[in-house]
Amino acid sequence: MAEEQNDPTSRRPVPPRPQPPRPDVSVEPLRPRQEPTRSVRPKVASALWVLTAVLVLALAGIVALSWESVLSGVETAVSQQDSTASAADVRNTASATLLSSGAAAAVLVLLGFVALNLLRNAAMSSKVLMAAVGILTIGAAVTFSTFVSDASALLGGVLQWGPFVVAGTAAAATIVALLPRASSGQ
Repeated sequence: MAEEQNDPTSRRPVPPRPQPPRPDVSVEPLRPRQEPTRSVRPKVASALWVLTAVLVLALAGIVALSWESVLSGVETAVSQQDSTASAADVRNTASATLLSSGAAAAVLVLLGFVALNLLRNAAMSSKVLMAAVGILTIGAAVTFSTFVSDASALLGGVLQWGPFVVAGTAAAATIVALLPRASSGQ
């Protein structure tokens, strides 16, 4: 019998212990939850940046549709800077200036949308990126206006005042996006 007690195959199964009843637990907040009020500023900043993008596209369309007249205006400005340059060099420089301005504008507009998206998600570097993109966009618009200043008679001078409108909307979008949030949840 002592051998039966030590033999693990001869043991009787022990019934499982009954589980104790679950306690009634109630968790209540210390104060009522206040839903954060949604700020209108991100929507306004996004709308202003979309307007900036539309204006950049409109200026690009005007330049594309009036390429030869805009190019000749930029060629005039380039030839005034360097009177010893050949006609081919002046034309190549003017073309490169217009194409690089368009590429820079496209990159800045896309970076602006990225910065706004990061701001919406409260990323740490988003304000720095938004400020840099805003400043660069304003600078690029003003610089572009100096490039095309000799082609300003086109379409009522749209190439004269259009870049400044782009700079203004970019500045407004940047300022609205970077305004500090109010403590009431905005």
